[in-house]
Amino acid sequence: MGEGEAEGAPPSSGMLRDLGEADLPRVLELEAELFAPDDWSAGMYREELAQASRRYRALEVEGRLIAWGGVYCGVQAEILTIGVDPAHRRRGHGSRLLRDLLEIAAARGAREVFLEVRADDPGAQALYAGHGFEPLAIRPNYYPRSGRDALVMRLGSPLLREKMTNPGR
Repeated sequence: MGEGEAEGAPPSSGMLRDLGEADLPRVLELEAELFAPDDWSAGMYREELAQASRRYRALEVEGRLIAWGGVYCGVQAEILTIGVDPAHRRRGHGSRLLRDLLEIAAARGAREVFLEVRADDPGAQALYAGHGFEPLAIRPNYYPRSGRDALVMRLGSPLLREKMTNPGR
């Protein structure tokens, strides 16, 4: 569910935009590479994209989708996924997407933001911790096909407000 960012990684370049159904072939290609056997299907993404309570974003570099992410918006928002093409990691793209998703959640009234990340993915955990998320609990066997555990993390409202007033932090 993401990427670790290098300390002092250069700012991410590229264009952020809404993710659409036309992006699904590329997203599914990256899903399989990044998250198999727990990757999402085209049907799952279509259902997600149709929900007004969710927002999915894409990051393009030179006209090619290299990263995407999604957020469920509500008082208790949830980062649903972040994926970055392995060839484009450690360039600030994961951080840029996460900041964008947090801004969307805050604009829609989020008071706190949760997420689940694979317990065996220290890079993604470091990305989220670097943005103020704190570990809460382990969910055993959360990922059904692999049986892997998930670490639940939370960003509370004071930190969420801080992220919105100081987006570079």
